[in-house]
Amino acid sequence: MDLDCIDFANIAIKGDLAVRSGRNFARLEGKWYRPEEVFRADSHGWPADWEGRLLLALTLLEQSTHRTSAYLEEIMSLVPEYLNEKGYFGPILPPGVFDEQHYAGHSWMFRALTEYGRYKRDSRSRFLLERMVKNFLLPAKGNFSRYPIDPATRFQEQDVWILSKLQTKTKHHAETSDAGCAFIMLDGATAAYGLLRWPELREVIEEMISRFMEMDLEALQIQTHATLSATRGILRFYEQTGEKRFLDMAVRRYGLYRKKAWTEAYGNYNWFGAPRWTEPCAIIDSFMVAVQLWKHTGDVSYLNDAHLIYYNALSHGNRINGSFGTDRCCGARASEAPLFLSPVNYETYWCCSMRGGEGFSRAIAYNFFLDGDAVFVPFYNSCTARLSFPGGKLTVRESTHYPFDSLVRFTVAESSCGPVSIRLFVPAWSGTVSLAVNGERLAQKPESGFLSVNREFRTGDVLELNLDLGLRSEEAGFENSVSGYHKFFYGPMLLGRKAEPETDSLDGNRFENYAESRYKSSDVVPIPKNARLERLGEHEFRVCGSDIVLSSLCSVRDMTREDTIRQMLFPEK
Repeated sequence: MDLDCIDFANIAIKGDLAVRSGRNFARLEGKWYRPEEVFRADSHGWPADWEGRLLLALTLLEQSTHRTSAYLEEIMSLVPEYLNEKGYFGPILPPGVFDEQHYAGHSWMFRALTEYGRYKRDSRSRFLLERMVKNFLLPAKGNFSRYPIDPATRFQEQDVWILSKLQTKTKHHAETSDAGCAFIMLDGATAAYGLLRWPELREVIEEMISRFMEMDLEALQIQTHATLSATRGILRFYEQTGEKRFLDMAVRRYGLYRKKAWTEAYGNYNWFGAPRWTEPCAIIDSFMVAVQLWKHTGDVSYLNDAHLIYYNALSHGNRINGSFGTDRCCGARASEAPLFLSPVNYETYWCCSMRGGEGFSRAIAYNFFLDGDAVFVPFYNSCTARLSFPGGKLTVRESTHYPFDSLVRFTVAESSCGPVSIRLFVPAWSGTVSLAVNGERLAQKPESGFLSVNREFRTGDVLELNLDLGLRSEEAGFENSVSGYHKFFYGPMLLGRKAEPETDSLDGNRFENYAESRYKSSDVVPIPKNARLERLGEHEFRVCGSDIVLSSLCSVRDMTREDTIRQMLFPEK
């Protein structure tokens, strides 16, 4: 397959994804993200990080939501004023000394400058990018191979690399370091290479990839956000070079992450072997990696992963005010309260809220992938889309309440093309799927996870897909999870029992204290695995014969608040 996702200009998103992307966009125009604040916001030694993340988010959101950013142009115009004499952010270190936090931060600036330049056709951003690559990244050639990866001595080998500093940002943010964050630069470096195509830049990228693949991520307790950002860079490099070895590397790294650092709610352990909290930066990375791996391998298990990540971990991490924050590592054996999901830091405004801009923008673009005379539809959201084929164009209006409802309807608003193939994803949790055109049911069976309709569509045609979503229960038990519990689903949506922090056996503690105290056995409500559930509304289900109500994590009518807490895993009795 040679798939390209739809251009932002050709899709107008509606429904819940429009709500979430709009709220996130508005949040990124709040007090921490205005021109007078953004360049002085960082106080933890991450030059270019805050600035780059924000510029990238605003550049993508302006395109994907079709709304002009209040401050994008002003912030971009101020960038040159805050660069050092060599044209990059932060201090100029002595020759031969490299700070990994500087490389992580500048990766986001590289991404921002490439995306902004492509969007605005702006020569200024290319000039800034070229200078940063030349004076900041290329001098590191030969030194990424010296990045310390021996667990026994890595913190003693500080003559070349200054490793990520121990730091704390809020009362719930333990003193930590972002181990391995130097390799986030693979994301920014490959983005820059796609524009510049400098041979010397390629050499640095290959050196970074080689060292990254040598690392024992578990032994080093490498940050999963760094791991997945690097993996996205490797996938981009595969697209640029066509060398399958890079795709194989990405498959291995994502496979390790999924096996070792996935929570039962499809979020991440912030570090391999250290499930202190999730981090939406990594959750968004994992969503993007899963979709890209499907795109390049055709393996629909990655699409199933992407749906589970989006409708559970990403949705719960997105707060009611449009921001993003960290959660418990639900299910992790090493977690204090493994059966529960609740915020740890309600809003990580210094990183995750900004990464949400790319997460939602990619979710919008991922609705349609084009390949010649075929269009693949891997996600379902209400929208209007203009699809371009070699033989003409097709404009469709999609209407759906997936994942709360099984029906997806496409109405052809305009057609000027010959026969095309529309291929519709059938998730693993679908029941008896049906497909009809203009009311006439088609006898189709899924192939490689998709149902196909091949015909010449005319204006007014209606294509209806019924995915037959239903309720089910599954055993919990990822490799590092607790065992002996189960969880409930409707379609891709996890269902949890909402607790009341002041009254639900918590000794009257407020929520902020609950996050720091151990739960008691009386807090845990058992539900039999074979319990029958009855639907109460869009996202709520009652356990029959009881007053226990389970609700999803992804309804915009019930978004995560500071005191939101849900029991997600249930014992039999």
